[in-house]
Amino acid sequence: MIIDIFGDSFSDTSIRQQDSDTWTDILENNYNFKLKNYSKHGTGAQWCVEEFMKLDEHGDFLLFCFPDMNRVAFEYFNENEQAHALLIYNLMKDQDFTFPDTINKNIIDKSDRIFKDFESFYTSGLYRILEVLFVSFILSKSKHYNKILIWPSSGLGYPFRFYSDKIEIPSNCFIVNKSIHLIAQLEIQKEKPNKNNTFTFGKDSRNNHLSYENHIIFAKQINDFFISNVRPNYEEFKLACGH
Repeated sequence: MIIDIFGDSFSDTSIRQQDSDTWTDILENNYNFKLKNYSKHGTGAQWCVEEFMKLDEHGDFLLFCFPDMNRVAFEYFNENEQAHALLIYNLMKDQDFTFPDTINKNIIDKSDRIFKDFESFYTSGLYRILEVLFVSFILSKSKHYNKILIWPSSGLGYPFRFYSDKIEIPSNCFIVNKSIHLIAQLEIQKEKPNKNNTFTFGKDSRNNHLSYENHIIFAKQINDFFISNVRPNYEEFKLACGH
């Protein structure tokens, strides 16, 4: 059985911080799935959907770890730079021009253009409808898969902020109502909060921002949905704050 996977750093297991198995390893070794993983760390929803549109052959199942809508894929920076571009915009919006040393100088040199393009994106109001349009497109491929699981990787999860009630969800599809980001943040929030009470992923030493214990749970919930139609349960994850 083949699972097609799309997403960002929560599902791109090609980069590891630790030697322990990831949830993709567990799916392959413990549950005997074959994975076709198209995920790429640092990418946003737009990039992932565009990659999904290129797919000519489909597996048995689709897992779409739906990334941050705000990582806009402008044509003048590559897939590895999308998160940095958004960071630059947010810093400039706060009138903070102390860019981290980890950001490529070529990206910093484009900071004025990045800021203007993000401002145009938000001013246009496109962000209010794109999330629903992207998700609706993913769900439109339900006839190609036995089941589709959309698990938001950023934000609070589903329902989304805008127009969620307009999404028609086929019977073989499900959208998880809590994001992976929320699980990752609450997992260690009490131990390592920053000044904004959120976790700084740039200093995260966990594989895919999850503890090994939660990698096991995540893999099991994916398997249970695809094989037994058991919907993912956020309460089963191990969170430091006790939720």
